[in-house]
Amino acid sequence: MKISKEAKIGLFAFAMLIVLYLGINFLNKNERLKRTTTYYVVYGSASGLQRKSPVMISGVPVGSVGAVELDGQSRVVVTLQVGAQHKLPLGTTAAVSSGGILDKKNVTLTISGSRDLHKANDTLKASLAAGDVMGMAGDIAGKTDSLLAQLNSVAAAMQVMLNAQNQAHLATSLSAIAALSGNLNSAAAELSRIAAENHQSINALLSDLRETSGNLSAVSDNLKSNNQAISSLIQNADATFANTQALTATLNRYTAQGTLLSAVQNDSLYLNLNRTVNSLNALLTDLKNNPDDYVHFSMFGGKRKSEKKVE
Repeated sequence: MKISKEAKIGLFAFAMLIVLYLGINFLNKNERLKRTTTYYVVYGSASGLQRKSPVMISGVPVGSVGAVELDGQSRVVVTLQVGAQHKLPLGTTAAVSSGGILDKKNVTLTISGSRDLHKANDTLKASLAAGDVMGMAGDIAGKTDSLLAQLNSVAAAMQVMLNAQNQAHLATSLSAIAALSGNLNSAAAELSRIAAENHQSINALLSDLRETSGNLSAVSDNLKSNNQAISSLIQNADATFANTQALTATLNRYTAQGTLLSAVQNDSLYLNLNRTVNSLNALLTDLKNNPDDYVHFSMFGGKRKSEKKVE
């Protein structure tokens, strides 16, 4: 039986349809043969996330989203199909994120450092991706609304503060501040004038103080230089007083014994008494004629008298 050309074309088309069907089934069956582990994540919102959206670890696809469904509490339950070779430690988090506004949504897994592993059908912890621009937009919008509310409150307070009565008070305060500033400037100018007028007097006072300080230093130096003369005077006075005391004791003893007249006639006692009186007279005469040799000081810088020339 001869087959027509049209029949051959129809048979060829039918065969192509069968091959296409078998090829599609083979590809689907091959995908089902891939070993995966199922996990779940619960989100409050999963806007833009769809079935077949990639599941990523450090930017590398490791699986896909199996389903996006609502539970009885209006939450979104997302099923993740992750390759069985990728083990997820306990504490791994899953975040809905995207690389930009126009990029397709994906689920990014952040691996924890735990040694214990999640089991199949475990529910992973949901989190907000650090780079999720759209996820942060809601938080930014909420903060913006709060900021606008605060700005409105500030504007209202400014309006109350700048009403007619408060403006008058503010103008009065500014006038008082300006007057106070003028008074301070006048006081500063007066102090400058007083300082300029008394500049010479202040300098003279400082000069007198410096001169007085120099005189005090000179007094100290004079006392130091006359220290030896003062010591010599004290020693001479001590010797004279000792001789006088000895003479007095001797006179008292002779008086008690009733032999004072004979003691006076004693040449040795007379010589000692005469020598003591002459020494005391010579000391007092020298102290009277040359006081600068023993004690000398000047409060106002007077010069010391010249030494007595030796004849």
